[in-house]
Formats: sequence, structure tokens, C-alpha cells
Amino acid sequence: MPDPRLLRLLEQLRASRFADVKGARFSAQIPVGERLLNEIVQAVLPAGAPVKDLHIRPQAGNMLAVRARAARLEFLPPVTITLQIEQQPQLPDTPLVLRILSLPGLLSMAGSMLSANSLPPGIRLDRDRVLVDVRQLLERNGFGEVSAFVDRLHVASEEGRLVLDVDLRA
Repeated sequence: MPDPRLLRLLEQLRASRFADVKGARFSAQIPVGERLLNEIVQAVLPAGAPVKDLHIRPQAGNMLAVRARAARLEFLPPVTITLQIEQQPQLPDTPLVLRILSLPGLLSMAGSMLSANSLPPGIRLDRDRVLVDVRQLLERNGFGEVSAFVDRLHVASEEGRLVLDVDLRA
């Protein structure tokens, strides 16, 4: 368990918006394995989401296989769609854009039936694309101030893991 004094210092640093380390730069490549990615997704998926049993399988070539079951239509089998990373996010305002490669017609119809409130905040369906507002997702999960420090975020996938390249500055 971390020393409470260190945790207090880190919290003070966060509260000051990292004023005591102004000018610091941090670059990292963070590989997120499939198991951890899906644990994170389950932890942040809101109760009442239109899908359940959501599972993401990162694939080579910036592709993601996403399997889910409709929460209200449990008699239907799970559906797997393939997404490709099409556009990188630029915080604070440009979302991560994922193009739907499989079942785009079905998802377009589903998109017209989904109300703005039925998808988790920060995720939007626009015809054959899924738009992910990274800033809003960070805010919703208690890390809103982090987006102000992100110079660059690049999301890629390879077999079995999502790879995040991030440059932060204080």
C-alpha cells in the first residue's frame, strides 16, 4: 500500500493542476491487453446501456472485433461487428473515429432507432462511424483535467492489444 503522505502529495499536485512541475513532458507507449481492455470497458459501461456482454478483441491493422448482445432483446444471439480506426483524436474537440466495416446497413438502421440518451455519454453513432469523445469519457470517469495536458494521443491496435501512444505536458 502506498504511503499516505505520498498519496497526499500527489493529490495536492493534481489539485494545483501540476503547477510545481510546469514544463514537464511525458511520452509513453501503453500496450493494453485484451483482458485489461475488456475489464476497463465493463467498469465504465453504464447501467442501462443498450448492450451487454460487450467484448472487444483488438486485431492487427487497427481493427477491432466488437461482440455484444442487445440488452433489451436477450433472445437474439450476440452480434460481432468489425471496426477500423479511421481518425485519431485531437483533444479536446476531435473524437476518435471508428469506421464500421461489417453490418453497416444494419447499424445505420439501429442508429436511427437509438436515442441520444441510449448510448453512453461520449459515444455517438453517425451512419457507418462510431465517434468516441475521449475528453468526455475522461471527464465522466473522474479524469477530466488530464485532457488539458494531452498534446497527442494515437490509438492503434495489433493482435490481442490496443496500443496508446500519448504525449503529455504540464
